[in-house]
Amino acid sequence: MVERVLEQLPAIRRVLVEDKKHSHLNPTWQDVAVLESINAAMKPLADFTDILSGEKYVTVSSVKPVLELIKDDLLSPGPDDTALTASIKQNMCRVLTEKYSSPAINVLLRKATILDPRYRGSMEEAGALDDVKHQLVQELLDLGPEESGERTSGESCSKATGGNEDEPTAAALTKKKRLSDLLQNRRARNLSQAQAAFPKRVLADAELTKFLQEDAIDASCDPLVWWHDKEDIL
Repeated sequence: MVERVLEQLPAIRRVLVEDKKHSHLNPTWQDVAVLESINAAMKPLADFTDILSGEKYVTVSSVKPVLELIKDDLLSPGPDDTALTASIKQNMCRVLTEKYSSPAINVLLRKATILDPRYRGSMEEAGALDDVKHQLVQELLDLGPEESGERTSGESCSKATGGNEDEPTAAALTKKKRLSDLLQNRRARNLSQAQAAFPKRVLADAELTKFLQEDAIDASCDPLVWWHDKEDIL
């Protein structure tokens, strides 16, 4: 809005000059200087207002990177800034810092950023990354075994085929076993035994470490699509 007023300033002045009743509303040079200072501080943030208001793509994991970009780059004092512009930028940085100063909010934003394949651990220092990593590992352990998901999947498959759990289907009776089936069963059994030999915490830590060590994907990619594609291995 402020930028639009500055763009239309010649037309506004011409209209007000011809209107004697409202000529006193014609902006003075002091008014223009204030508007220019406000616009210089607010204009760089206009794009982020629309971007972070999206509902069809992931934004929570981008809050922390965007905040750092705003405070370290867009709102950093410039050599050409007026005193008013510098003051506005300083106050906006203070408000943003206070708004996200809650420890609970910081932990949530860090977890979301780390689990986003576009950022992973690139936005955190080593000490903070280790702390959040330990918290994520503990959350993985608290989830417990995925027995309920497997049971639900089995029940849905049984219902979909219209069969009974106690009565094997005709297809299962007539299907011949192949070599790949036997080897796959043996591989699954060996993998299960190998995983059982390690504590769950070690497995969870190894899985998270593997994720963090991979290269970050392009910033334009959809992290939800990436997680869906990696569902079988992560």
